[in-house]
Amino acid sequence: MLLAFGSALLPLAQHIPGRTIVGLLLMVAGAIEMAAVHARRHHHVAAGIAAGASLLAGLRLAVDPGANFFTVLNLVILWLVVRAAALFFSARGTPRPVCNWTYFAAAVDLLLAVTLLAGLPVAVLIYGIFGQTSEIVATFAWIFAASFVAAGLLLIAVAPHEAKERSQA
Repeated sequence: MLLAFGSALLPLAQHIPGRTIVGLLLMVAGAIEMAAVHARRHHHVAAGIAAGASLLAGLRLAVDPGANFFTVLNLVILWLVVRAAALFFSARGTPRPVCNWTYFAAAVDLLLAVTLLAGLPVAVLIYGIFGQTSEIVATFAWIFAASFVAAGLLLIAVAPHEAKERSQA
């Protein structure tokens, strides 16, 4: 949840390149998710794919000085789609209410990807006329914040159920 709050404040970091901020946010999110994967008893592969997608996308953006707005946009859309697919797959066969929270997180990521895809023509026009503007950075900030809130809620909801299963085992 703190990561989501930090993402919402992303537009305030004017002195750091946007691709670096986005990359670091994705790497931190991936590291948190990877730690959660190791704590889970079920669906390690699907949850690991979601975490790995975050880590790889973040690393790619953080180390590539040539990444422009369109590179970031395409990578964020791909990241959201891969995460949504991995989370949907992970939710199958998971007991309730954990599967509900997993489906919710997957649906949020998929809707965010569709939102970015639908807004692409407008983003191209804005970028072409004004260059990189604070509105574009703010868009990514709120996209990440929404995704991180959904993922955070999922992790918070799963934790008590995993602890209960461990104590019964």
